[in-house]
Amino acid sequence: MNIHIIARHLKRAVRVASSWIKTTGGLLVVLITVMVAAVIGGFWTISLEQKEQLAVRELARNMRLARQAVMEMDTAVLHAMLQKREQENSVDFTRAYERAISHKAESFPASVSTPDGERNGQESVNDLIARFNRVLDLVRSRDWAGAEKAYDEGGIRDCMAQIIKAYRADLDVIEVQFSDFNRKIGVTSTALLLLQMLTGALSVTAFLYALRRSNREAKARTLAVISANETRDHVERLFSMADMLQSASDQMDANAVLRSAASDLLFGFSGALYVFNNSRDRLILSTTWERDGYHPLTESLGLNQCWALKRGKPHINRPNSRKLCCEHHDGVDYALEIPMTARGEILGLLQVYAQGDEAEERLLKVQGLATAIADAMSLALANIALREKLRGQALRDPLTGLYNRRYMEDTLQRFVRLAEREEREFSAIMIDLDHFKRLNDQHGHAKGDAVLRDSAAAIVNQLRETDVACRYGGEELIILLPDCALDVAVVKAESIRVAIEGLSEPNGAQVSASIGVSSFPATSASAKDLVAAADAALYQAKQSGRNRVIRASTRSKSDPSRRTKPTKAETPLAEAAE
Repeated sequence: MNIHIIARHLKRAVRVASSWIKTTGGLLVVLITVMVAAVIGGFWTISLEQKEQLAVRELARNMRLARQAVMEMDTAVLHAMLQKREQENSVDFTRAYERAISHKAESFPASVSTPDGERNGQESVNDLIARFNRVLDLVRSRDWAGAEKAYDEGGIRDCMAQIIKAYRADLDVIEVQFSDFNRKIGVTSTALLLLQMLTGALSVTAFLYALRRSNREAKARTLAVISANETRDHVERLFSMADMLQSASDQMDANAVLRSAASDLLFGFSGALYVFNNSRDRLILSTTWERDGYHPLTESLGLNQCWALKRGKPHINRPNSRKLCCEHHDGVDYALEIPMTARGEILGLLQVYAQGDEAEERLLKVQGLATAIADAMSLALANIALREKLRGQALRDPLTGLYNRRYMEDTLQRFVRLAEREEREFSAIMIDLDHFKRLNDQHGHAKGDAVLRDSAAAIVNQLRETDVACRYGGEELIILLPDCALDVAVVKAESIRVAIEGLSEPNGAQVSASIGVSSFPATSASAKDLVAAADAALYQAKQSGRNRVIRASTRSKSDPSRRTKPTKAETPLAEAAE
């Protein structure tokens, strides 16, 4: 194996060991290591004690052999005197003598007690051997009587008894030492066995702990991988949502993208989106998702009714709780409310609802994801509002806020074709403010601009959502009324004239308007003829004294361009006019 790989593994092992020492598992490992060291030390101690025991046993054996040799020398001398056969007993004596002197000094008694005091054991044995040799010399010379006399009078028996007694005393001491060693070895062996059992138990405990820790870490790693995969999947879906929101052309498209993305990303939750109305005085319900079968939501809510909007931070409404709760909350579900901001401006409110057990914990868990969805939706709404603003600036008159002439011409062609295809009626109202040049000359252009703006506002207040009001040029205005008959348009024109005339007092000047009304196909056969007919009726109103409504002349029934099928009753105004 490569030395670098080995070094890398060693470094990793050291790091792992260092981290383990800081934990309970590390303490277990340290304790087991100490106990293993203690077991090894115990084995080493037993080995030393056994060596010492063997040494004592060997010493006892040598002392017994030395004592046996001394006793055999005595036996050989006695046999020689009794049997009067010096040759054979001399050989036995010589063998015993050689065995006796072959032992080391420690094989002899440490000391021998004599009537004269303590003597060295080896010296006593040598002295006894010398006495044996004197007797053997007499035996070899066949002086049997002298040999017996020398044996009896030479003190051999007493010396022999003293030496044997000394041997016995030393052997008794050695036996005690041997017993002590046996006891120590037994105690050490028992302690070592218990230590081994405890070490084994701790090892099993450490293994189980390590296994549990490993399983826990493996589970944590698995959960981390799952969480990372979920996060990556959420990020990819958020990017996909943001990309689709960039393609949204209006609020309806953005709502469709939000419903699809929220149902997927916030699975198991329901929600709603509130956006500001045009006057920005309240929020209106724009769209919901997964709310089928639940308590219906309020259609609008005020700015002062929501703590999330007041604080500019996410807020959770809890049912039946003493904590702060928004006034608009229905008190049924848990609701996470996130204010939607972009470029420092609040654009709306995203609500996420949860029901059942641990609803609040579930909402807190998805708060980050819901906030990301709200941020993406906020940018989309800001972009849509910006596009609408730019489009409005391109299509609307900056003074009155009405659509400009270019937009009017495109819309006029579209409405006429639609009316012709579906055999419906379509009307136009041409308005001209009376004596507007004189108003500017007498009161200034600022007053003229104010009158124009007020007139435009008065006109818009009289129209339906489908009607289109445009500034045709100067003080001339034109209104396109789809699905509106000529008689109904005349009634509408009269109400507009009255509204404009009512601006005189607020502006401190006489304000009035002359109005001409035309209709397709009643008075005109094309878009060009429709505008021309309304303009001609307007001219006639001016000629007739101003501040009045004149309808264009209808075409004769014999006109081939006039449709023959009866018209439909389009609106309640038409029915009322009839």
